[in-house]
Amino acid sequence: MSSRRIVPILTTEVAIDTHRDPLQPPPPVLLTDRPLLGSILLERGLLDSGRLAEALAEGQATHRRLGDVLLGHAWIYEQELARALAYQYGLEYVDLETAYRNPRDAGLLDPQVGRRCRALPICFSGDELVVAVGDPAPAVVDELQARLPYALRLVVSEPSLVESAWDDLLNGR
Repeated sequence: MSSRRIVPILTTEVAIDTHRDPLQPPPPVLLTDRPLLGSILLERGLLDSGRLAEALAEGQATHRRLGDVLLGHAWIYEQELARALAYQYGLEYVDLETAYRNPRDAGLLDPQVGRRCRALPICFSGDELVVAVGDPAPAVVDELQARLPYALRLVVSEPSLVESAWDDLLNGR
């Protein structure tokens, strides 16, 4: 039986386990509160458990992300993946084919970075720069925050639409 002691640290209190068996491994730490992408797709009826298991195994063997494997097999549509990622990260989904895009605001990001990160600044909303991303992975978010000196509001869109929007912008359309 473990007991806990409250230890003041500056002005914050933290519970510390004082009687844990040192020979036992620590309990698993939950890295995130985000639902798993596969679970979201299963719950939405977009994928069955057999295909999910197959895609997870293939992703592990090939070091590809689950969404990329599923799209490669055409087991889900790109929009379904974008909407599931938006849900997973607690972000909005935006359809770049119909959304307002300000070319001047898109120009705030180097196009090479935008293409690599699959990200496109689309407009300002108040003091926030709204940036559409194909995948809101932490590494992408970190790079965007390092390159754009604004408060960012991320939204999720299909990677192909982000690429198409960059093509349009760079070709003057």
